[in-house]
Amino acid sequence: MLNLILIGSLLALIFLGKKDVAIKIIQSYFKSLFTQAVDFKTRTSNAWLYIFSALNVFVISKTWMGAMSFMMESDTAPVTMIKLVIFSLCFLSSFSILVRRLHDIDKPGWLLIAGIAFPPFLIILSFMFLFPGTNGSNKYGADPKSQPYWYLR
Repeated sequence: MLNLILIGSLLALIFLGKKDVAIKIIQSYFKSLFTQAVDFKTRTSNAWLYIFSALNVFVISKTWMGAMSFMMESDTAPVTMIKLVIFSLCFLSSFSILVRRLHDIDKPGWLLIAGIAFPPFLIILSFMFLFPGTNGSNKYGADPKSQPYWYLR
């Protein structure tokens, strides 16, 4: 079902004449996946958190079984290894984007580790991700909304 919604949304953008936005979304996803996976110092907007999460759920759902078969059965087929690498990148980039989202609301990324250590704290963190970002610059960098295509940062 998620596959249909995601692909349908991208196709709707293309048919509505927003082909450049659809392409930019895919490019930004791969940029976040490969180059920003270890960026724990800057900020990201809540809009990009939602877009990235939807795309990431799609990719993780496609690579999950390959990663699990590698861990459980020591399956070393090349396709399984590639799925494990992609799954690991998705997991790391998800962690990174959550840290950058905390930075956008001027909170330290260590709160995410506290949420993992104390699961009830995750409920509070979930609500914190809904808060709007700090207007203007803060100690973690410039406001992502001040840049072009701000919803993709």
